[in-house]
Amino acid sequence: MRVPTTSANLGPGFDSLGVALDWTALFTVQLRDQPTPDPTDPVERMAAKAALTLLEAAGERVAGIRVSCTGDMPVGRGLGMSAAAYAAGVVGANALIGNRLSMDELLPIAVRLEGHGDNIIPALLGGLRVIVEDEGVPVHMPVAIPDDLRLALMIPAFDMPTNESRKRLPESLTRGQSVHNIGRAALIVAAIAGHRYDLLRVATEDILHQPARATLFPAMYPIFEAAYAAGAHGVYLSGGGSTIAAFISDHDDAVTGAMREAAAAHGLSAQTRVVGFNTTGTEVVEG
Repeated sequence: MRVPTTSANLGPGFDSLGVALDWTALFTVQLRDQPTPDPTDPVERMAAKAALTLLEAAGERVAGIRVSCTGDMPVGRGLGMSAAAYAAGVVGANALIGNRLSMDELLPIAVRLEGHGDNIIPALLGGLRVIVEDEGVPVHMPVAIPDDLRLALMIPAFDMPTNESRKRLPESLTRGQSVHNIGRAALIVAAIAGHRYDLLRVATEDILHQPARATLFPAMYPIFEAAYAAGAHGVYLSGGGSTIAAFISDHDDAVTGAMREAAAAHGLSAQTRVVGFNTTGTEVVEG
């Protein structure tokens, strides 16, 4: 399987917005006639768990399963590596039993494995997706992405495990804070669909999760400002971090260079990468 990285939240769209990126990993899923030990690699272990969960849902019993993963996708950096693993596992196992389950049947299984749909649904289906749940059923809608829009990623050399960073989020918001994020989540969808890049700075503003996560990442907002000064349209913390993503349509080198310099000024090393968007999601690759 070829599976894309993903970027979730896009600032204000907490657990509701996610996009697939054209940065992929390759997973291999194989059924075995003999019992196999659990993979030692955590990503491969998640993919194996997903494959076995899918097979159980389809009424299949197997002696063993083998999973391998190759690629340079970073783990614990807010780019959806766990979602990629779960997507690979469910799609791979389903392919091995003749695609017995439809995508509509796969999605709830994958979302339960991942915990929420903002990474896993774009990983499976590609594109930019608005995701909500209705009585436990994932509901999603694609949003068209302009051809000239890209993301400049700055990936620091430290991780921010999602489970840990989520513990810092507020339990409640005021009505004004809720309106702030609701409006901006709507605006970012409209701005991207309408090619209104001038609105993305306002549209990516968030007060639900980014301020809390900035306590773990004090350089985050200075890096945002450096990216804006270099020509970024909108900047946000990807998923739970630590990757920072900047919407760009030009000034690629200026924006990535400015983010690296700002990180270095705060004693952080980081790599940067400019990516487009993946519109196909998880693909079965033979051989």
